[in-house]
Amino acid sequence: MKLAILANSYLFDKTSPVNGTFVQLHNLAVAFSEYGLDVHYICATKERSKPKYELSNGIHFYWIQKEQGLLEWKKLMLVYQEKLNALKPDAIYTRGRNVLQYVAGKYSNAHNVPYVWGTNGEDSAEFWKNIKRLKGKNKSLFYKVALLPFKFYEDMYINKGMLMPDYIVNQSVYQQETTKRYLKKDGIILPSYFLPIQNETSKKNEILWMANLSPGKQPELFIKLIQKVDLKNWKAILAGGSVNNSYEKSIKDLASKFDISMPGKIEFENSFKYYQNAKIYINTSRPDADGLPNAYIQSWLSGAIVLSLHHDPNNWMQDYKIGFCADGNLNLLAKKIQSLMKDKDYLKEMSNNAIVFANQTFSNRNTIETYIKLFRNCNESI
Repeated sequence: MKLAILANSYLFDKTSPVNGTFVQLHNLAVAFSEYGLDVHYICATKERSKPKYELSNGIHFYWIQKEQGLLEWKKLMLVYQEKLNALKPDAIYTRGRNVLQYVAGKYSNAHNVPYVWGTNGEDSAEFWKNIKRLKGKNKSLFYKVALLPFKFYEDMYINKGMLMPDYIVNQSVYQQETTKRYLKKDGIILPSYFLPIQNETSKKNEILWMANLSPGKQPELFIKLIQKVDLKNWKAILAGGSVNNSYEKSIKDLASKFDISMPGKIEFENSFKYYQNAKIYINTSRPDADGLPNAYIQSWLSGAIVLSLHHDPNNWMQDYKIGFCADGNLNLLAKKIQSLMKDKDYLKEMSNNAIVFANQTFSNRNTIETYIKLFRNCNESI
């Protein structure tokens, strides 16, 4: 079976940002290839030295040169469409919210091939999301008015594209509910997928925060949290970088006043080392900033429990005793950290629970087999 994956970028492209969507697209592409699918990954890059085509680890990559411009996405849609016409895939997969959903849907309708779309956040299925984001930006009224027609135009294609998939895959019950509410479609819940890993390092007394430094992730709250905790022989690590140099500097300046290590931006291929060293991972993101963070999955696979200010997807942390959600209460989160630092046996038990849960849930071959059934248009057996 020939599968086409449409993506804005690829995780290990030097010009690509690192986010949950690209991590999942990479993991799934590798897994699909290992399970015998003929995987063709079509994506854009800003790297001038990239060839138009290359075969890497059994995956066919088609690189499309990306330029700057407010309507560059519109030009790229035509190139993606041309690639699909030349490839003639048996199925198409996209993930996240972008105009590639429309490209995939248009080809699927014209050639009667299954099209699967994966949501990647709590608000993935919302209409007019780019306009909502624009309105929420801390920019001048002139800036917002000038960009409004372009965002409206882009959202039109995205809104249409969200209604076109044959199957929608959600990461959680909440995403499934929002998909039903906005799109009037029944999503299929499949957890995010990670390739199996081997935990070969011993745990250290480390509390880890790792993400892109951004207001939505609220790293300043991690610093505030550590102020409330008596670290004793523990180490606090705040890892991540930002394209906003002034914002990154403000976080570094704040962290430097306390006993918090800041190693900077961590490349994805090196990230597991940090999760495997840590005993506790902290999430301080805003309530609407995360769906099912890949950082949770990497933590659990590595035996680091997750303590979150707002997010407990599917109530997993409570049900499986693999973490704790403070429901927005920073003081409660600090108390939980302090108590777990003292209770080594319970912390070890939670760590073991996390590894078992993560392997059964996120490295389970049933997830890939279910995707393949969808690509073969076999929803009735799921």
